[in-house]
Amino acid sequence: LKSEVYLLSQIIPDLKKVINQDTEHAKTSDDTTSDARQAQFNYAFRVFVRTMSSHFSPLVLCLDDLQWADVSSLDIIELLLADVQNKCSLMIIGCYRSNE
Repeated sequence: LKSEVYLLSQIIPDLKKVINQDTEHAKTSDDTTSDARQAQFNYAFRVFVRTMSSHFSPLVLCLDDLQWADVSSLDIIELLLADVQNKCSLMIIGCYRSNE
């Protein structure tokens, strides 16, 4: 999971403090498409949430200001909700303002 840890540490910098694993960039091809990179990130994030929910059960994610969420963010939420391989408790609470 070296390349996945690197991807996540780019988005969650404090993750480096928690994970006792080298987060150096794994070499990837420069011609990787954005769809392939998105699929790799989706996989990494699913594994991360599975791991966290197995240690901190139930895992509760509270997402605020969802009225400003972009399509990619909503896709990740949907991906987490549809992850049948996550056998641990996961609750996602979404908050939004209907007037914005």
